[in-house]
Amino acid sequence: MKKLVVAFFLLLVTCHLLLAQVVAVATDFIVAKNYSQANCYLDSLLKKNAKCVDCLMMKGNVALNCALDSTLPMQFISEADESVFNLKITGKPKLLSKKTAYAVENFWKKCLQIDSSRTDIRKGLCSVYAMALMKDSLEKEMVRLRKMLGEDSEEAFRMCEYARQFKERNRFDEAMRLYQLVAKLYPEIAGIRCDIASEYFYAGQLNETLNWLDSCYHFKTVDETSFLNGAFIYSELGYFDNAQNVLNTYSHIYNRKMDEFYYGLYLFSDSSSKCFETLKHFCAIQDSTAYSNEFLVAQKLLAAEDSFNLNIYNDCVSNPNIPDYYKTLIYARAMKQFAGNCQPFIQYGWYQAQIKNYSASIQFLEEMERCEMQNEEQEYFQLAQLYVFYKTNATEKFSALAQKLGRSSNPFYAQATNYFTALLLLQKGEMRNAKNVLIGLTEENSKTKYGELAKEKLKILN
Repeated sequence: MKKLVVAFFLLLVTCHLLLAQVVAVATDFIVAKNYSQANCYLDSLLKKNAKCVDCLMMKGNVALNCALDSTLPMQFISEADESVFNLKITGKPKLLSKKTAYAVENFWKKCLQIDSSRTDIRKGLCSVYAMALMKDSLEKEMVRLRKMLGEDSEEAFRMCEYARQFKERNRFDEAMRLYQLVAKLYPEIAGIRCDIASEYFYAGQLNETLNWLDSCYHFKTVDETSFLNGAFIYSELGYFDNAQNVLNTYSHIYNRKMDEFYYGLYLFSDSSSKCFETLKHFCAIQDSTAYSNEFLVAQKLLAAEDSFNLNIYNDCVSNPNIPDYYKTLIYARAMKQFAGNCQPFIQYGWYQAQIKNYSASIQFLEEMERCEMQNEEQEYFQLAQLYVFYKTNATEKFSALAQKLGRSSNPFYAQATNYFTALLLLQKGEMRNAKNVLIGLTEENSKTKYGELAKEKLKILN
């Protein structure tokens, strides 16, 4: 009997080693892009054992990688591509054809019929459906996968990757519906809701951002990342009380001191001299390594205890190592203290335009009317203002500013102006005029991304 048990154990080990070898050999063929040899190798094994799950799985991988290898990146114009805050066009992902998706699905569903416990294969199916933008199939598979995964919260966040695949392929609304499905499948995980709020924030949909963020903190258990990300979003949008409340709760639960630091910064933004006492205490008792960003801000502000002037202000807001969610409070202090100076107002307006808070941005950027600036600096802020006018459909203000910026000696500014002028002409139905402007952009000697965008737009229009 003992010999039989040993023999059976050795058989299991041998089978495991053989299966591992199958995956390794097939993977080597795939990496070398030798797809025909990979198929020949796997087919030879399947003739001996038609129910070899790893062989069938790798057949699907061969079909998937072969198709992706010959597929060109998608061609579309995203909001990020058009934004005046990005100098380059973003790289695009590949769209998997439905034909390939069905071919891979055929192999992997056979695998699951043989061994329904293979979560790795079901995850693979979800990825394939996401890459092919097959939302209905993906949703059904996500529900099945959820039943297999148990209560591992990390798996919930990994499932959000399928939603991000849609977002990367310019399908934001569908991506958010998939995110919301994950939230429904994992109703006890607050962090999913914070991730949804973050996606809406970066998309500039601020009402949705606040709705999802507010709902996150009704949960009994919230992870550290969600506490911090939520507080920082509140801070970027100027909801300082909300940010403080979230950090108070976070610091109490996780034994941290972010609440004390933020309170000191909040007092500073409100021009209270008590801020320095609070920031000094924070620096005296906390580890600078654990709070590196906070120490940097605190030290900068403590150096200004005797006099916070425009030089110190500019040093802070231009420092790339100070996070934006802390700079908002420094902007707030400057706008109070230097109310007669337009600079903090327009810098804050520029920042709000960058985070797509256009309604706030448009008001602050109007302060340029009372600003005396060098032409180059003025055009820098006017470009942001022009973009805000375009995004808020303030067409009369856009047209007035476009007459100036369209003649700028800076090619990026001039071409951006003409590109958005063409888009507004299209909205008015003036197709011929719009095309003429776009054609002119493609013929510019100085190349910027707007010439490339004009080419893509003309392809769509022709």
